[in-house]
Amino acid sequence: MLLPALAAGLPVLVAGIVMAVVFTGTGVVGSSPLHRAVDEYLDAVGNGDRVPATAPEGRCPDGAGDPAAVLHSLATTFEHHIVSSTASADDASVNVDLTPGAGGRVAVVLDLRRTGDRWDVCAASTGQVSIDPF
Repeated sequence: MLLPALAAGLPVLVAGIVMAVVFTGTGVVGSSPLHRAVDEYLDAVGNGDRVPATAPEGRCPDGAGDPAAVLHSLATTFEHHIVSSTASADDASVNVDLTPGAGGRVAVVLDLRRTGDRWDVCAASTGQVSIDPF
């Protein structure tokens, strides 16, 4: 009696594990330190809060500019949605859709650099980078 119930539940359990691995492995928003860093940064910038112009000395390439100023030139306040991301070693690019209060959508790519376990937003520009999902 227990064996048929176990056999019926096993495929559901396996499917649930596979789905969890697939979704967390492909970058579900907020599931990785990279995405959490982007969410925290964009929440602050999108609410009009002050954020550092760039990461502390040496974390971003010279001439990286002020990503918050770039974002505010597109919209003073906005909500955001992470579309996709890619990371290799200590550099990453994250495609994001911004939704300004007035509506519409603005595609933006953020470039980040990691120092230790901390990701810093170094640059922002309009458009998106092509990211191979595999």
